[in-house]
Amino acid sequence: MESPQRRQGEAPRRNYSDDEVRDIYKLGKLFLETGQHKRAEAIMAGLTEVAPDFAPAWLGSAFLRSVAGNYDGALSAANHALRLDPKNAEAMLYVVAIALTTGDVATAGTYLGEVGEAIEQGKVKSQNVTRFYKMQLARYQLRGK
Repeated sequence: MESPQRRQGEAPRRNYSDDEVRDIYKLGKLFLETGQHKRAEAIMAGLTEVAPDFAPAWLGSAFLRSVAGNYDGALSAANHALRLDPKNAEAMLYVVAIALTTGDVATAGTYLGEVGEAIEQGKVKSQNVTRFYKMQLARYQLRGK
């Protein structure tokens, strides 16, 4: 079956249920975790097309772009995820990681402060996100030493 063509400027049609989007994302994440980046890239790109409001796909895309050394693209994808979910600590930390890599210390410090407050207030439940925060905080503190 052919996919319908979009007219320029028209939003993509979302032909997938929320459960289907999450399941497709899980497959893409599995490819990420097993180092199958080409496959993960295809899935994340497809998800950002058909479900442009699904922030995790943008974060997956940010990761893949950063691994490829495309820091501008990675930052764009991470910022897109952050616009979709402004309180998303993981998205903020992606921005921090990229900002530290590219030397934007001010942006990194701002978001580290926000994530640190969220952790202190108990708003961040994921231990992985807390560990990621601690790693980025250490990078921030060690810069220039």
